[in-house]
Formats: sequence, C-alpha cells, structure tokens
Amino acid sequence: MKVATEQCGGVAVMRPEGPITWANADEFKAELLESIGENLGRVVLDASVVSHVDSKGLGSLVEVTQQLAQSGKALKLCCANETVRQVIRLTGLWPLFEHFADVNSAVRSFL
Repeated sequence: MKVATEQCGGVAVMRPEGPITWANADEFKAELLESIGENLGRVVLDASVVSHVDSKGLGSLVEVTQQLAQSGKALKLCCANETVRQVIRLTGLWPLFEHFADVNSAVRSFL
C-alpha cells in the first residue's frame, strides 16, 4: 500500500491508496502511529482513494483511535466513500471517528 503524507501547517494529512485489508493493515497502522507521534496526534486520514476496508483494516483503525483517545484526541477521517462509511456504520464504530467531508475541514478542526 502506498501512503502519501502531506503537511498542512502542523497537521499531517495521510492519504492511503487502495484497500486497507489483512495484507497491509499492520504496516499501515505502524505508519499511522509513527505519523501521529511525529505530529503530536494531529493527523487527518484522507480516505478518498481507499476502496474498502476489511475487518483487520477496521481493527487497525480502531486500535489507533483507542490509543489517541487515551490522550484526549481522535482520529480525524475525511472523504470516505460510501462503501467505507457503510462498513464503519454497520459495525457500530462510526461514533469512534471524527468524520469530515473534506481535508480542509478536517485540518481546520485542529485550530
């Protein structure tokens, strides 16, 4: 999985390309946690080109969200397609994430 990371001020915007599945979920989680550590928890996950997530991928996102919650932060998710949103909603995990319609709104939420 390729993950592009862009700095928007003090916020890292991570844009994974392709699905988040059992094949790459651990690697993606490690990269996400590294970025969170480097950016004091100010990370936006731009899911605009994530085609889908499976249970392992969703589990990785939940683990990261739980780690952030311990320090009073949340995973900011934006631009998720309908498939990704449905998986998160159907599993009852939607309330765990802060979701935004676009990257700018998600980045501004840190101000």
